[in-house]
Amino acid sequence: MAGSLDGLSAALDETFRDIREKFREAGKEAKIWESLQAFAAAVDWTEPWIIGVLATHCLLLVLVLVFRKNWNLNMIIMVAAAAAVYNAQRINSYLHRHWAAFARQPYFDEQGVFISALMSAPLLAIMLVQLVSYLILTSQMLVEMKVKELKYKARQKARGEKQAQQTNKKDS
Repeated sequence: MAGSLDGLSAALDETFRDIREKFREAGKEAKIWESLQAFAAAVDWTEPWIIGVLATHCLLLVLVLVFRKNWNLNMIIMVAAAAAVYNAQRINSYLHRHWAAFARQPYFDEQGVFISALMSAPLLAIMLVQLVSYLILTSQMLVEMKVKELKYKARQKARGEKQAQQTNKKDS
C-alpha cells in the first residue's frame, strides 16, 4: 500500500513539473494578441472569396437574429452550420489542394488553422447565438404556459365553487 502511494506521489510530482515547464515555455512564446495581429496582417482581406465568406457569416447572423422565432429556418441554418464545421477538415484538404484556382496565396495549412478561424469559429459563434435564442424563447414559452395553467386552475376552482353554491341552494 505504501509503495503504491509513493508511486502515485512520484507520478503526480512529475506531472506537476511537466505542467510548470509547459507554462514557462508558453510564456516565452508569442502572446495571443500578437498572434492574432500577425494572422490579420498575413491575410489579404480584399480577396473576393474572403469577402464572400465574411458576408455569408454576416447574412447568417442577421437571419438568425431577425427570424429567431422561426424554428424551421433556424434549424436549417444550425444543421448546415454544424455540417460545415464537422466537414471543415475535408473542406480544408480540398481547398489546400486547389487554392490556386481562387486565392492569391496558399492560406490552407495542414493543421486547418485558417479554415478554423475564417469558417468554423464564426459558425460556432452563430450557433451559440441560436442556442441562447432558443433558451430565451423556451423560457418565455414556459412562463406563458405556467400563466395559462394558473388561469385554467383558477377558472376550474371558480366553477367548482359556483357549482357548490348552486348545489347548496338547491339543497336548502
